[in-house]
Amino acid sequence: MALLDASASLWPWRESQYLRCCATAEDSAERALLLEVDAVLQGFVVYAREFDDGSIYNIVVADTARRQGFGLRLLQAAVDAMVASGARRCLLEVRKSNSAARKLYEQMGFHVDGMRRNYYPLPTGREDAVLMSLDL
Repeated sequence: MALLDASASLWPWRESQYLRCCATAEDSAERALLLEVDAVLQGFVVYAREFDDGSIYNIVVADTARRQGFGLRLLQAAVDAMVASGARRCLLEVRKSNSAARKLYEQMGFHVDGMRRNYYPLPTGREDAVLMSLDL
């Protein structure tokens, strides 16, 4: 997962972050869903259930697998798992400049709740995070 993230993201998670959130006990709140094609990892979503809410932490799709609906499938699978576990709302944050991801979330029915100013790092400065949610 860390290798795929590093190849697809400007600011990927560290391997230790994936180990901490995805290699935990069965009763952990964090989960990861993987999407493989011909036994090759093409994408994944990391999400969690926290009280009555679910949260999308990270969605990554391989550069070569983009524009094939994989991001939508991963997002839908995570939302379905949250609904099955009794979550009432799904939360996420996304870079303001990530128009493809924002379009995907809006397509799923997410709406903008607010902004976190200067949240994400940039090569020069910081970028706002757009806070979004979906009632389940």
